[in-house]
Amino acid sequence: MKNANILLVDVGNSSVKWSVSVSSNTNDLSQMQQQYYPENIANSFFTKCWDKLEKPAKVLVSCVADKKVLYTLNNTVEQLWGIEAQEITALNEVSGFVNAYLEPSDLGSDRWCAMIGANEIIKSDFIVADCGSAITIDVVSNHEKNVSRHLGGYILPGLEMMKHSLGTQTADVTVDLEHTKTTLSPSNTTIGCVNSAVYLSAVTLIETVFEQQLKQSDGVQCLLTGSDAVLLSEFLTIDYILLPDLVLRGLSVIDTNRIE
Repeated sequence: MKNANILLVDVGNSSVKWSVSVSSNTNDLSQMQQQYYPENIANSFFTKCWDKLEKPAKVLVSCVADKKVLYTLNNTVEQLWGIEAQEITALNEVSGFVNAYLEPSDLGSDRWCAMIGANEIIKSDFIVADCGSAITIDVVSNHEKNVSRHLGGYILPGLEMMKHSLGTQTADVTVDLEHTKTTLSPSNTTIGCVNSAVYLSAVTLIETVFEQQLKQSDGVQCLLTGSDAVLLSEFLTIDYILLPDLVLRGLSVIDTNRIE
């Protein structure tokens, strides 16, 4: 049984999200909070996020950002509470959940945690689409008794990254880095063409992977997470479950099962 008051932290490429576990139920978390961090991050950033929190029993962190962000986070946790943050990395296998990667630690900790969090909720086959700075899709099979098997995944640049690439690598293409309302239809402006193509590529990837797996299993489900999940969900024609705090849920499961 895990202790309550565990600070769970998901450090992405542009923002940090966190929740606090409030009971032994792995899905019983405080409301997720999110802050975008500055390029020149300092201890004061995390101090402002957490100085009002009660001292946690421990801090569990999934980090895919630059190491300077993790270093700053670790310093802040030490200064605020006198404890060390525990960084979670992907393993080859844990509690019946098997990693498909040839080098298990190469799998991003956010993807690992998201799948473990999803596997606590979904007992059928599923895909996890994490729509953030990058769009990652991971496929999990639950066909075998007592074994959940990661089958591999896909990585695509995120919406903003795709737009930014066009804007910086082409001379005559104007892009809008804001999340302007768009459609998946052909456009008659350059900005509109970029927006339609970027969204269409992301939506098509998610739906194609889902449909591929649907041919293998009638019960497959799609879980969406990440900062752009809500935006992309508006265009999906497949059924999905939206869970913005899925990585944090996975960290909570990891704590409960002592698999850090």
